[in-house]
Amino acid sequence: MRYAIALGLRGLTRHPRTMALAVLLLALGLAAVTCMLTLLSMLSGDPLPGVSENLYLATADSRQAERGTESADPDRDAPQFLWKLDDARAMMATFPQARQAALMTTPLQLRTPDGARSRNGHAVLAEGPMPAMFGVPLRSGRFWTPQEAAEGARVVVVDEATSVALLGTADGVGRDLRIGEGLFRVIGVGGAWAPQPRFHFLQPADDAWRGRGADIAFLPVRAALDAGVAPVGSRQCDDHGVGGFGFDRVDLGACRWLALWAELRGPEDRKAYAAALAAFAQARHEAGAWERAPATRLYGVREWLAANRVVPDSVRLNLWLALGLLALCMVNVAGLLAARFLRRAGELGVRRVLGAPRRSVVVQCLVEAGTAGVAGGLLALPLTLFGLWVIRLQDHGYTDLARLDLRLSALLMALSLAVGLLVGLLPALRAARLAPVLQVKSL
Repeated sequence: MRYAIALGLRGLTRHPRTMALAVLLLALGLAAVTCMLTLLSMLSGDPLPGVSENLYLATADSRQAERGTESADPDRDAPQFLWKLDDARAMMATFPQARQAALMTTPLQLRTPDGARSRNGHAVLAEGPMPAMFGVPLRSGRFWTPQEAAEGARVVVVDEATSVALLGTADGVGRDLRIGEGLFRVIGVGGAWAPQPRFHFLQPADDAWRGRGADIAFLPVRAALDAGVAPVGSRQCDDHGVGGFGFDRVDLGACRWLALWAELRGPEDRKAYAAALAAFAQARHEAGAWERAPATRLYGVREWLAANRVVPDSVRLNLWLALGLLALCMVNVAGLLAARFLRRAGELGVRRVLGAPRRSVVVQCLVEAGTAGVAGGLLALPLTLFGLWVIRLQDHGYTDLARLDLRLSALLMALSLAVGLLVGLLPALRAARLAPVLQVKSL
């Protein structure tokens, strides 16, 4: 067997042009597939590792019943994830044993008390312990308490960049900022929190990958509304209204504008919360508050991303195209290897006449093919890095995530060996089945 392996390695130096062409073809196909697998792996990854697996979005259809034979709502078949503020508060009170947060993201301007400096960005308005639930990194200070949220205390948690920009220090705890029409006390300073994709409040017209960067502030809902902060975002309103949102007001009774998340740490918690959610919807329907039949569901983060088709279809299409290119390259390499082995049919026939079993000939050919595959993988590595660099040059929001890691590098090498053995298997079997006597006579 060692002799067969040595012959296979020695055979790599014969007919170097065909071997170089085989290695190049494998490298191109492997690089194309690895680029697309890397991008798909990054897009399908966990947006908040260690946190998101316990987060579940509660959906319930609280819309008015359709008034005609055809609905004017173009999103009538989409998951109904928006809640009215009072409904969200009532559901949260129904299941107090789990941490829950109703939230939305909105554009917001923060200013110093004298108005000399300002910073624009996106902020999260939340009912409940949203920052703690979603793993917002706290650099200093604290998050708001349930009592502060209930009393409408004007407190805010800002990110470190905002603290530096407006307050001149990374630790701005205890200082004031003007938000809307009121002054808010900074009680906490957090690190950058920018999950990719932005799953916590996916809006129909919003690209989850088009980065708004990190959210710059987190505020309790009641305090924000009392200060005249007008939420700007997705909403559904009764009687097909325009939303009840103006520059200075929001119709809390008519509009659904919050996403309700729950932190559930095990199957029993999920089952209990799902039952409580269904019972809550049924009670609302029976009381006449919700006109439609109860329709509730819990979405895990990955399920919610899949329901919203967050991974672009173009990425999956490009992966299929890359796989097609790899298959085409494999067919061509198989033909090249078959030609190489048949050209050495006389040599292989002599080995068979001298007593070498077919298995030894197959091993010799597979060693040559497998080594060619590994060489193709090594060449594919710089080609993959170049391809990912080209992808990052494109401005699609998610392309910055296209970076090769060690896990995918190991996958590339394993794939290259497997592809080399696969394309060499049929030519090796064919070479081993040649009649040795006829091949010896042809010498």
